[in-house]
Amino acid sequence: MYGLPWEWTTQGFYRMVWAQYGVAVIVLWWLSWLVMARTPLSQVTPARRLLQRGAAVLGGAAAVYATAPFPSVLARFFGQSVYACVLAWLALEVCRRHGVPLDLARPRTAVERLRDWDITQWVFSTCVAGGCLTFLLVQLVHWTKIDVPVMPGGQMSSLGIDNPGILVIGVVATVAIEDVVIVAATTALLTAVRRPAWQIYTLVCVPEVLLHAYFGLPAIGMILFAAGRVWLYRQYGRLMPFLIAHFVFDVVGGFLQLSPVPLLYRPVLALPFGAAVVWIGQRLTKAAHPSCPETHAQPVAPDGDSPQHTDRPDPVSLR
Repeated sequence: MYGLPWEWTTQGFYRMVWAQYGVAVIVLWWLSWLVMARTPLSQVTPARRLLQRGAAVLGGAAAVYATAPFPSVLARFFGQSVYACVLAWLALEVCRRHGVPLDLARPRTAVERLRDWDITQWVFSTCVAGGCLTFLLVQLVHWTKIDVPVMPGGQMSSLGIDNPGILVIGVVATVAIEDVVIVAATTALLTAVRRPAWQIYTLVCVPEVLLHAYFGLPAIGMILFAAGRVWLYRQYGRLMPFLIAHFVFDVVGGFLQLSPVPLLYRPVLALPFGAAVVWIGQRLTKAAHPSCPETHAQPVAPDGDSPQHTDRPDPVSLR
């Protein structure tokens, strides 16, 4: 990819395939065991037990089959997404087993929806910051002609993505692995056992940089992408906003890169997306705070001071 000498032998290829197959088999048995252990008849109904255990076995078996070396690009990306979703399910079960379930509950009130919207915007901004830093580093290396490994073309071409359908399928795998397994599960489990913060950030940032190594040396810019999301998850502990923000960021960014419009004019295509974000934020804010504080008398506290209202709810800290 970077012009370095590399020979991929048939023996090495099959070793990689068998390694993936072996990991998938471990995922199958581990997931099945965890689901069976938490679904005895004393806790769930027979129908629910059969449904959950059957889903775990079928999901694990699908993950094993997904490791096959498919010749079709579409089948290969779809298989990666299936395997990633099963691995994310395993991460959720491991966290539940250790008493630190990841918060995937839907917001029920207008205030909770506004809180999740705020978290989503912060995560999206972090993704934009990390992505822009990496892109600028790539352009800097190309401009200065420094002799370091760097992605020769665009991100989509380097990943082998040439149409929106494959992009969306690939993003599903990306979100499942990076947000559920690497960021949320790693952060939650290490926080539960009171590991120092530097260990948590290291064990998240290093895999994130390696996953984006196709950028070359500029992949170090993804440290901001990873560290910012770890900090936000430690503050709020809500997983769904992370999934939505990262998915939207990758899909919108991928569509812009696949667009035939010249690079200089592509930001204009994002204007409708920005307008939609502003409109949704206004609707959620209005729903969470329907009455204007200036038009109603403030309740008086027992000490004679009026309580202070805030526009945003308190964060739910993971720590």
